[in-house]
Amino acid sequence: MPFRVVVMVLLLFIASSIHAQSVRWNARTGIHLSSARIVDKKDGHLTKTNSIAGANASLGLKIEFDKRLYFTPRLQYSMVGYQLPGNQEQPDSTFRIHYLELPLLLHLDLGGPDDQGLFTEFGLALGGAFSGTVKQENKSTPLKFSMTQYNPVNVNAMGTLGYLFKNGLMLEAVYTYGLTSVTNGDTKPKIRTFQAGITLGYNFSRRQAQK
Repeated sequence: MPFRVVVMVLLLFIASSIHAQSVRWNARTGIHLSSARIVDKKDGHLTKTNSIAGANASLGLKIEFDKRLYFTPRLQYSMVGYQLPGNQEQPDSTFRIHYLELPLLLHLDLGGPDDQGLFTEFGLALGGAFSGTVKQENKSTPLKFSMTQYNPVNVNAMGTLGYLFKNGLMLEAVYTYGLTSVTNGDTKPKIRTFQAGITLGYNFSRRQAQK
């Protein structure tokens, strides 16, 4: 996992060194509802799940490509999960997984002048899990990440619709869908998480990259 962290940070700062382009830093934090689509690999049976609350925080860049088009990579922490309803024999099981991610998004301004107004962002987020637990009642058990247990690598599709205010604050509605399964191996079901939430962020003052 430390190797992944180094690679992510390195990519972020390589992007910040791009010359002859306008670069802005931004920070975000948000909350979301997270759940999962669980499909049995043998018969296609869908397992019912409940949503749980999650959170995220990121530090990113906004690098100008064109007048309204930008590249917006981030370094992001995200906590996602889901709950399996219990029955008479066993209690509810709540799964929580913590990821460090690198969203690689395109940003398109839809609104007014000076970067104000509506915007949308879309793209992929690449990341790795560094911790996870399953909780039943008051007992938490660590998840094991391996080739036959839980998948340490995740790839998500992300889309946002937001509004940037004149003072630099921005508010976004965000949807994320997992393209990779949370589980590995032939005996476990295919589990893809998805999240819907809101984020509050701030765009720092514009900086012109040196030529």
